[in-house]
Amino acid sequence: MANLDIRKPRFYVDRLNYILTRGRSISQSCEIQATGSDKVGLKSGSVVSDLIDMRPLNQATFETSTDTDGTVVTRFDFAFGSYRTNFIAILNHNMTTATAKFKVGYGTESQVETVGFTGGTVITPSVVLNGSVGSNIVTPQSDGHTLITFDSAGSADWGIQFEGSNGGNFSSTDLKIGCIVIGEYYDMPHSPDLSVKRSIEFDKQNIQESLGGQRFSNMTSYGKSYISDQNKSPFHDYTSNGARGMYGGRMIYDMKFSYLNATDIMPDDYSSFNDNSVVDDIWSATHGSHHPFIFTQDGTSTSESDYLFARFGQNSLDMTQVAPDVFNVAMRIEEEF
Repeated sequence: MANLDIRKPRFYVDRLNYILTRGRSISQSCEIQATGSDKVGLKSGSVVSDLIDMRPLNQATFETSTDTDGTVVTRFDFAFGSYRTNFIAILNHNMTTATAKFKVGYGTESQVETVGFTGGTVITPSVVLNGSVGSNIVTPQSDGHTLITFDSAGSADWGIQFEGSNGGNFSSTDLKIGCIVIGEYYDMPHSPDLSVKRSIEFDKQNIQESLGGQRFSNMTSYGKSYISDQNKSPFHDYTSNGARGMYGGRMIYDMKFSYLNATDIMPDDYSSFNDNSVVDDIWSATHGSHHPFIFTQDGTSTSESDYLFARFGQNSLDMTQVAPDVFNVAMRIEEEF
């Protein structure tokens, strides 16, 4: 949307990192199934945790250049089947250069680990950012960041399988992926109050002043990073002159949502995840400001410029009752880089 116009925000919240924080190991939650016919594994120097560490610039590399007609098989285990899943984001990938495409499925552990999800269910995706769909397979239109949504399902075991898009073959360039985010998105019930504040903050500068009044500044970061065409921060898609074409600073939103129904804020039962609410789907799922998430100020937008890799800039979610079963809630959302 032009000018980052503010409409009804949407939060894309990762589930795996919530589970990891609660004590489940990486080996239990994420697996690269590299054994068996035509399965491609990680290149030496990359590890499974690189895929889900919420550090998109830390890319995992797969050995697709030496097995161009193979398949990268990944499995994600939520440990319980009742949690709804309806989106997947693949951040900082080079799928166009590697000539890769992917499909998503769920089912039993063995079904998810079988090439083609034999016996399992392949989802029907809708592309939000960067891709086209054919026969339930997503082909990114450029290197960068791809986001898809689909009908909610509650399976514990999910998989993403990558294969070559050039006649079934990868290119001579290894497939690289910065971060996979998988979980459930949440749409705010309505737009924020008109007093919403948007800021662009350069907060990585240290200014010193001499006795004579001369000022000197040291800047440790200008914002989003651009390492190469195949390695850049979310959601940067400018390539013609690299980093020089990027806007700097950290985007920040201070939003207040007035007159939210109690049912939109708190779950009916505060003893377990069982409802759609701000506390259930956003605040508790990120452990407040602990985990980043994907945020857009307009949940209907298909423009990458409307999306942020962000986290909460607050440690407390204050809910002020203004009428019986009606509350006001304030949020501060800060871009990550």
